[in-house]
Amino acid sequence: MLMKVENLAISYNGMTVFSDLNVELEKGKIMSLVGPSGCGKTTFLRCISGLTSPTSGTIQLNGCDITKTKPEERPVVLMFQQPLLFPHMTILQNVTYGLKYGKRKLKKKEREEKGLAILEKVDLGSHGERYPHQLSGGQQQRVALARALIVNPDLLLLDEPFSSLDPSLRSSIRLWVKDFLKNEGVTALFVTHDREEAMIIGDEIAVMKDGSFQQTGAPEEVYQNPKSSTVAEMFSEGVHFEESFLPANQLTIRPVSNLKVSDTETIRAVIQYKVYKYGHSFYHLHVPSLKQNVVVSSSQLFNDGDHVDLTYLRSSVQPFHNEQSTIYFTDKARQSR
Repeated sequence: MLMKVENLAISYNGMTVFSDLNVELEKGKIMSLVGPSGCGKTTFLRCISGLTSPTSGTIQLNGCDITKTKPEERPVVLMFQQPLLFPHMTILQNVTYGLKYGKRKLKKKEREEKGLAILEKVDLGSHGERYPHQLSGGQQQRVALARALIVNPDLLLLDEPFSSLDPSLRSSIRLWVKDFLKNEGVTALFVTHDREEAMIIGDEIAVMKDGSFQQTGAPEEVYQNPKSSTVAEMFSEGVHFEESFLPANQLTIRPVSNLKVSDTETIRAVIQYKVYKYGHSFYHLHVPSLKQNVVVSSSQLFNDGDHVDLTYLRSSVQPFHNEQSTIYFTDKARQSR
């Protein structure tokens, strides 16, 4: 196990940021840490990097306790939201900056050789003599990645590195970064607000809220089988009840009807709007009785504002992992066991 965090906690002035965080990460794996603003994601990365000291708990890397190790002595690099390149330095000088000092210090010729080699890897081999303002946002992020990796860290921490990019560039560079990290065998923790981005980048997912990990696991496992209503709301697609979850792909949109089919349940909903994606039409709906929104695919034609029924089989409802029984809800809040 490359990284192991046990019972990590941090408080400021009596206010708890997070507590009892436990997580493990294998070498060569990427874990996406997803959660809302203020839940402690960035503070967690800062504790791993050594920029912030935890109140309690331990951080192990390669079997060694680094909880109290100075930041510059940790084989960890934190990559921030902005590239933070030195504007007065060339791209090559920016990339090799970390090789000028401390234990990683190399002679100028060796620095330049390593710098040119890694610029080639990030497809910027011919840009070494340029300056940051001469590069696009995506290119600057690749320079920042090269600067982080040139020091051969055991662990790379990425704090929403694509948040400042426009949507189209963000979509392309995150695929490029994932392929690069996997090809290089880099172990990484990747922070994001974006569920889709978390699933694309991460081999594993950690859903964080209110200072704790709500659920960790493979992306498809967390998405399909949320352990709680909190995880269902943050990471899954469907509707959730007090003790159970109903995946969106098990819902069918039908015109309002008083007819009931055996073994089915109905939820009243309102069409908000329709979008076309991947060759299919998707309806965004609001469910007043649950105060939730859901997206459901349908080939039928409905108009914005239409009241419709969402129907589903009782057997499609899955209990949360920490619940013992399945509960089915209708608009009248009837419970069937």
